[in-house]
Amino acid sequence: MQGHDSSPLILVVDDDNSIVRTLEGLLGRAGFRTATAGSVAGALRGISEEHPDLILLDVHLPDGTGFDICGALRDEVKTSSTPILFISAADDTSTKIRGLEAGGVDYITKPIVGAEVIARVRTHLRLKRAYDRIAELQAERVGQLASAQKTLMASPEDFPEACFAVSIRQVLSAGGDFYDVIATGEDIADYLVADASGHDLGASLWTASLKALAAEYASPMHLPLEIVRAINNCLCRILPSGAFFTLVYARLNRRTGRISIVNAGHPPPIVVRLDAAEPLILRQEGDVVGAFADAVFGAAEMTLKKGERIFFYTDGLIEGRGSYEEGLRRLAAACRSPRSLALHDLVPVVVDEVMAGLPAADDTLLLGVER
Repeated sequence: MQGHDSSPLILVVDDDNSIVRTLEGLLGRAGFRTATAGSVAGALRGISEEHPDLILLDVHLPDGTGFDICGALRDEVKTSSTPILFISAADDTSTKIRGLEAGGVDYITKPIVGAEVIARVRTHLRLKRAYDRIAELQAERVGQLASAQKTLMASPEDFPEACFAVSIRQVLSAGGDFYDVIATGEDIADYLVADASGHDLGASLWTASLKALAAEYASPMHLPLEIVRAINNCLCRILPSGAFFTLVYARLNRRTGRISIVNAGHPPPIVVRLDAAEPLILRQEGDVVGAFADAVFGAAEMTLKKGERIFFYTDGLIEGRGSYEEGLRRLAAACRSPRSLALHDLVPVVVDEVMAGLPAADDTLLLGVER
């Protein structure tokens, strides 16, 4: 049997002591705990200290209105879902509408009818509990999806010979940004970075398809351009209308330093040379994958010297502050300096520097490779 402290706590906010005592008695007899306040300041203090499960709130208070309290609570994450039931002698439609628009879930007019108050309190507590449970289940599912998605992506610790480091930060724990690293021969590795259209959980589901297709076609028998074309042909058949990926696919022969890069509508890779003052932004034209059966992709080849680095990333790192070109130059500069940092230390530093002060509105991914 649950103890008294486990019963829901109702905060009664009214400057009429007789109303407060009446509501305290009604709620107590119904098995609820109560706390009280007679002003806006007292209510905000009580909410901060007591964390009520539901609030019965008078419209007119000595130092403000119940609407002021409601607005303050809706701006705070911890209190935004607390049910607020307005109680007022005002019976006009405009006041009721204002209360509901301010964030109240119900409006009870005075004089108080005890049975009605208790019935509405119970109803909104049940609804709140149901919503909380749905949120918990959703959080569990997101966690499971995020965990499953992480297992799809190669770890630098598990594949040290590929000499890469990665930082991936997702707004919803699981998202549409994706990478993979695949061994395709002795001293040869393929690197894939992709960004699904949209940034909801649905986008993350398609990354599993991309992973499977890349694993299927990544082979010495197929050139990177052939692999991207094959992936595109398959995705055009399975993706829903309007869904697609931007993608960059690279194959590096670590023995010779030769790297082949195919770009499918993705932001340009950044190459940091040992003997160049400025990084090379490798601009390539190309269509996205999954949208057009006759898509054309950009392809380029170059040679990396020992110690030179190439960076692949998603657009979350270059959008959000200034123009696209400004974001691109800012990222390139961050990748260039400091050279003294090991790659696995540099990658998170670059992301922190570029994203400093920006809200987490989009997924971000940075994959660095060193020859």
